[in-house]
Amino acid sequence: MMVKNKFVIGAIGILAAAAVVLAGCNSQSKGSSAASTSSTASQQKTLKILVSAEIPQLDSAKSYDVVSDSQIFNFQEGLYKLGKKDAVVPAIAQSQPTVSKDGLTYTIKLKKDAAWSNGAPVTAQDFVFAWRRAVDPKTKSQNATKLFSLANAEEINAGKKPLTDLGVKAVGDDTLQVKLAIANPYFLRELTGTNYFPQNEKFVNKVGAKYGTAAQYVLADGPFIIKDWNGTSDKWSFVKNPHYYDAKQVKLTKVDVSVVTNAATQAQTFDQKTADITPVSGEFIEKYAKDPAYHRISSYGTSNVEIDTTSEGHPELGNVNFRRALFYAVDRKALTDQVLKDGSVPAVGYLAPGALRNPANGKDVNTELGTLTYYSKAKARKYLALAKKELGKDKFTLTLKGSDTDAGKRTTEYLQSTFQNALPGVTVDVQNIPAKSLFASLMSYNFQLDTGGWEAEADPSVLLQQFTTGYTHDHGGFSNKQYDQLVKDAQGKDAANAQQRYTDLKDAQKILLDQAVVVPLYHSATNLLINTQLKGVQTHAFGQTYDFSRAYFK
Repeated sequence: MMVKNKFVIGAIGILAAAAVVLAGCNSQSKGSSAASTSSTASQQKTLKILVSAEIPQLDSAKSYDVVSDSQIFNFQEGLYKLGKKDAVVPAIAQSQPTVSKDGLTYTIKLKKDAAWSNGAPVTAQDFVFAWRRAVDPKTKSQNATKLFSLANAEEINAGKKPLTDLGVKAVGDDTLQVKLAIANPYFLRELTGTNYFPQNEKFVNKVGAKYGTAAQYVLADGPFIIKDWNGTSDKWSFVKNPHYYDAKQVKLTKVDVSVVTNAATQAQTFDQKTADITPVSGEFIEKYAKDPAYHRISSYGTSNVEIDTTSEGHPELGNVNFRRALFYAVDRKALTDQVLKDGSVPAVGYLAPGALRNPANGKDVNTELGTLTYYSKAKARKYLALAKKELGKDKFTLTLKGSDTDAGKRTTEYLQSTFQNALPGVTVDVQNIPAKSLFASLMSYNFQLDTGGWEAEADPSVLLQQFTTGYTHDHGGFSNKQYDQLVKDAQGKDAANAQQRYTDLKDAQKILLDQAVVVPLYHSATNLLINTQLKGVQTHAFGQTYDFSRAYFK
């Protein structure tokens, strides 16, 4: 759903346990053990990876979820990418951009040796075509808003202006000129996201509506080419792209990827040395905690219970006191420490600690607001009593959806138990379904309660934007004029005023939590087992959780 507003679903194989959130931070090896070195041959060229969810689709212009993103990053690159310590470094671009004094115009030179996997050169026009396609209302991209930094993008997406008015143009084959709607200090980081990746116009037009639906219907400009994915496959591969501009630095010749949702099977496969990277969750984290193969990647993302506030037939979800009852009924520490046991920490707000700080004193927004997200059975029952009186009803039956991974199942089981225990008269039915189905449920707004969340963002306003009126990813249909204005101001007239922007976003989060629009659960961590002979894997706090394009076996 979770970069970039990237919706995340699944147990941390791609992300977080309940269903939907992620972006990695510095990996940390712990302890020592002789266990878990997959293949031992120093000349090994094939990497074997396990993930926890199937790919929804591979069209970079439409990508809005972390599962799709995690695979697109392997075969495509944009103008810039994340390097060491999350620094933004040139990819298809030759160097850092030239920026006008007013911060509105970026001029970017492209590498002359950048090429598509069919041998065609990557040109400035490929970016113009892709960005226009992403904001074109006919494309129906669920992440078109990611390009609203571009001049006229919002108006074009609303059908009010022609595509040719978009703030991007090719100046010859190797120069791109970009015009922003307003100065955006986060724009360079935004360019690392998949929605800003180029697309080859000739190829896209040739395959038409099939683009992104199978391996043969995408074209690569990155380190690998995807193979053997037919749209529903639970296995696929990447092979080295000989036309990649930096192919000499790519040591692996092949990467085999398999979907495995069971945590025990993931660990067993790793122990049997038939997987080099796998997610690890639950009790297995404790087992491997001191193993040098274990890596915990911290995240600023947040997993939540999303609430459809307009759910037909369930007016209680539109009742703020009923939502508050759900909000206070969750013991987040019990969830993270006793159920997930994966390094995630109890949510203290919607924005994770460190995501938004007061520029005047460096204090975290959650510190300044005071802890607004906490467990209180007494408050939960108090608000439930108010809701019952307002609704004239004593019994409620709700459906909670979550992913079908082990961690997803544990999370929904815990939530079912805690809601029913803390809230007399409330019955919760659970449905655990594949990530692809869970995405579809959210995006069709066909749910009541859903475990979900968002990966970390460079710009915290993007996370809060998810709940503005009419926004594509306002899954629950929340609408509040004051909230909308605060987010709009932060992204518009106050964008260049750091202090006022902070105040806007702080006040927006307060409204979000006071209205219990979502139930924040935890701030995630991604847990991986990585073959100790595999070197050169890079992890990031935003965007691509781990990058194996320069990996090699020692």
